[in-house]
Amino acid sequence: MTDDFGLWEVDEATKDSKRLDEAERAGTEALLEDILVRNPAMLMPGLELVGRQLQTANGPLDLLGIDSEGRLVLFELKRGTLRREAVAQAVDYASWLDSLDDAELHRLIGENSGRRGVPQIGNFEEWYGDNDNWESLELLRPVKIVLVGLGADEAVRRMAEWLVEKGAPIELLTFFGYRSGERMLLARQVESSDEARKPERRERASGLRAARRAQRLEALNVKADEYGMRGWWQDAAAIVRYNSNPSYRKNSGITFYNPKKRTLPTGVRTDGTHKIEIVGQGVIRIIFFPAAVDLCFDEFRKLEEALSFERERPPNATTTERVSEQWFCRLDEAGWRKHKDSIARLVRLVDERWREAAEEPLP
Repeated sequence: MTDDFGLWEVDEATKDSKRLDEAERAGTEALLEDILVRNPAMLMPGLELVGRQLQTANGPLDLLGIDSEGRLVLFELKRGTLRREAVAQAVDYASWLDSLDDAELHRLIGENSGRRGVPQIGNFEEWYGDNDNWESLELLRPVKIVLVGLGADEAVRRMAEWLVEKGAPIELLTFFGYRSGERMLLARQVESSDEARKPERRERASGLRAARRAQRLEALNVKADEYGMRGWWQDAAAIVRYNSNPSYRKNSGITFYNPKKRTLPTGVRTDGTHKIEIVGQGVIRIIFFPAAVDLCFDEFRKLEEALSFERERPPNATTTERVSEQWFCRLDEAGWRKHKDSIARLVRLVDERWREAAEEPLP
């Protein structure tokens, strides 16, 4: 495949045609990134940009986005022809992003949004969940790589095609600028796309997500074994899960979500309710997010003394007008045995109130 790409302007009445002149490459280069930030659909349909010049361990990443399927996409832009160095650089950035745990990744995106034409996100988990097309944060990874430039040399094409054949998500986008009077026209060419492998990719991604979840769950069980608490840890995790979907956090704990994000009567839109984690030798922490506390406020107050609830500002969960902090209790094995039934009733009550409140219209 070559970069010989032409564009003609055709008069439909006379059938006369005129090949348009390519715009000066320097002019196209200078405008391209700003144009793409203002028009992300030019990169791919349904794309939401979440970062621009985002700092990584080895330099700034040009653009970061979420595609229509909820996957994280890294865009490396080159002012000129794509060369082999661009592949290595993009792979470096992608591998660094994949090395972050979920909390680090979500915080990185949230803190770097709202800059240089990228919308402000704030709480990334809440923002992601607001998109009905994105079923789960588990879909974010593995990161897809898209190299963007004004043409590509043969080494880049060979490397990209080889990576696609091996199952790595990488794509080449090349743009060509043309002049038509006072207007600039941009033509886009997609190369080494993994679109044909989409069904296979979805199946593979599903398998990878399941494997990642199993690995994280096993890591938590190993941690529990090290502290000699696997039996009652698993009992606690099973009980507080109740009617929700678990999301396993690397070496920290399990966050529980309702199957569907809901807007509660308080105006808060969220899906996360509570979390359980191992915090030390023979000690767990059960955390209830502000929205859950708000729904069952009187019940939490009644149990406050017995369970010794502490409070802290939530790092990610959305607050409500009445509850600005998440409530948590620390329990050893004896404490868990003593308060097990109370916590089980509280978790069930949160779930019931959540579902009832979701049916009520907002005032």
